[in-house]
Amino acid sequence: MTTVDGSDKVTKTIVTSPEIYKPVGPYSQAILSGKTLYISGVLGLDQQAQLVCGGAEAQARQALDNMKHVLEAGGSSLPGVIKTTILLANLDDFQVVNQIYAQYFPKDPPARATYQVARLPLGAAVEIEAIALSGDLVIAEAGPCPCARL
Repeated sequence: MTTVDGSDKVTKTIVTSPEIYKPVGPYSQAILSGKTLYISGVLGLDQQAQLVCGGAEAQARQALDNMKHVLEAGGSSLPGVIKTTILLANLDDFQVVNQIYAQYFPKDPPARATYQVARLPLGAAVEIEAIALSGDLVIAEAGPCPCARL
């Protein structure tokens, strides 16, 4: 797409929320490109970058609260999330994390993948990353995509 000045410039906006811990490595909390917000993996850390007590359940809740702050900083919200990836240190925590997750996405949840990984930063039990839409959100419900008909 050509801009008003005739160039093909695109903007990469670094998004940071002061409401959560600073990144624990060389990455941004989120990047906004166009109307798409890419949120880095969020841990269940408090503002002092300490894991909250209470295992996977408490960490999932804190991670989702942290994600909510990053979403807001990027002009989005939980309903604007279109895809998440959940990383678990122990797949046995799947059900308890699902229960917490369902409280944050009670209607029209995003597409999602969940994996058990060998290890997470700082010994965390849960890490969640997301892709969201930024701006005025319209949610349309539809059946099978008309383009899927052969």
